[in-house]
Amino acid sequence: MKSGKSHRRVKMSPQRQISIPKDFVEALPLEDEVFLEFTGKEIIIRPADPESVDFSEDILKDLISRGYEGEQLIEAFLKAKSDIPEALDALKQEALQQPAVTELLDEYLNEFEDD
Repeated sequence: MKSGKSHRRVKMSPQRQISIPKDFVEALPLEDEVFLEFTGKEIIIRPADPESVDFSEDILKDLISRGYEGEQLIEAFLKAKSDIPEALDALKQEALQQPAVTELLDEYLNEFEDD
């Protein structure tokens, strides 16, 4: 695949499935899982990197330092893990409200419009 941007139209099945072109998959380390992001007007597919979103060790250290143990530790850990996606989304939304981030995002999106 050529370096840089590439666009391809693909069909979607009645079950909402699409096939990602082979050269796209080979260009990124896509395996059996990917991250999907809906921006409001597009869906972005990214390689799944579980290490970047797994805060398990940090959560456990924090809970243990606060005195949790046994069954209480397990319950608090599961609750904290389930709160991560919402917390990350709130953080992202907050960052997008910052003027500098908004300018960078506008510049990035304008690059696609110029093509």
